[in-house]
Amino acid sequence: MPLSSLIVIATALVVGGFLLFYRPLATSSAWRATITPLASIMGSGFLVCAPLLYANVGNYAVWAMGGLLILAYGVGAVIRFNIRHAEPIFAEHRPAGKASPDQHPLHEGHCHGAQRVGPAGSAGVLEKASHIVLAGAYCISVSYYLQLLAGFGLKYLSLDAGCCDKILVTVILAGIGAVGTVRGLKGIERVERVVVGVNLAMIAALVAGLIHYNAAAAMDGTWRLHPIPFPEDSGHIIRLVMGMLIVVQGFETSRFLGSEHPAGERIRTMRRAQLVSAAIYVLFVGLMALVVGRTGLDNSAGITAIVNYSLVVAPILPLLLTLTAVGSQFSAATADDAGCAGLLEAILKGLIPVKFNYLAVSVAAIVITWLTDVYQIISYASRAFALFYVLQCAVALLVLHKIKLCPSFWPRTALFGLLGLLCLGVTIFGIPAG
Repeated sequence: MPLSSLIVIATALVVGGFLLFYRPLATSSAWRATITPLASIMGSGFLVCAPLLYANVGNYAVWAMGGLLILAYGVGAVIRFNIRHAEPIFAEHRPAGKASPDQHPLHEGHCHGAQRVGPAGSAGVLEKASHIVLAGAYCISVSYYLQLLAGFGLKYLSLDAGCCDKILVTVILAGIGAVGTVRGLKGIERVERVVVGVNLAMIAALVAGLIHYNAAAAMDGTWRLHPIPFPEDSGHIIRLVMGMLIVVQGFETSRFLGSEHPAGERIRTMRRAQLVSAAIYVLFVGLMALVVGRTGLDNSAGITAIVNYSLVVAPILPLLLTLTAVGSQFSAATADDAGCAGLLEAILKGLIPVKFNYLAVSVAAIVITWLTDVYQIISYASRAFALFYVLQCAVALLVLHKIKLCPSFWPRTALFGLLGLLCLGVTIFGIPAG
């Protein structure tokens, strides 16, 4: 077995074993609050970011990734501000409801977070509107995750996608909707914890393999940055990168963990998740430059090109990445499905029986699946989440004006306003990268 494969396997076993079986970590509240947004940020974006960026911006991929991460961290600061200052204002008007033992934690978290927003003036109206937008974004992202799952699964089986991927997604969505309607998704939570640990272990394994690959090239004197064509239309490139915001999305999940974690812990762990994921993304995209330069842009492989690139790094990686992709995308889809169902429960307020919320999410996601391809869905999801961020920036501005933090009032006003405008630009101008 090649040394690179041994390094990959050893890294995966060590990291995976630590994440899955180290009991103090598993029982730590701070770790649980960190792993939820971290897994959401790293889940799908890690699989697609490098191929899409190198195909569209060439060797400027690291800079484009950095720009997305800076924007995401700025928006994360807005979400953290709302956790600290907006949530207490909303909670004054309406206490949280009772938890249901039959529902997924993210269902409960999103439902309670939305229910606590009472008549708190314009900020409360915008907060409620953002929940409606977020529910729509979750419907899109559920379809996005499962389209990725189908793409990776069918590629490894050497099956021509055609309509097979959409049929597979439809079957999975029908199954999730049926299980959610009959029993809720509480039972899937345990599976998700294992999948998250395995997914993070595979990410560590891929990065370890890339470090070895780059180090070996540097030691034998063959490392160099190969020229990759860069499109001349800079405006078009900016719009493409805007349409990829979803690859660094997921940190807002901390906003809806209030029923399990206090505000201070959510703020700290959300910041930690963003910083850790940012470091991994920049390192990963940078290390991929040599691989992409040597093998050329694998446009024929499309969204699953990372599988072909990983074969160059270590022969064992395509299998590991495919298994990880299938598991992580299913886990991410069920998590967003649960979050969306929780928001619908709070938004609809009993207009339909709670158990049918999952069915409604699945039907909406199935329609979206048949109306889009995987590149379009990335752009649509990015734009939908960007609109949610726009509304969160507006909420933050209103709350900031209400509490009047004198030392930082004007700097924060300028920052939140700028971030809101940038996210509005993503919503309006983001386009598919395919």
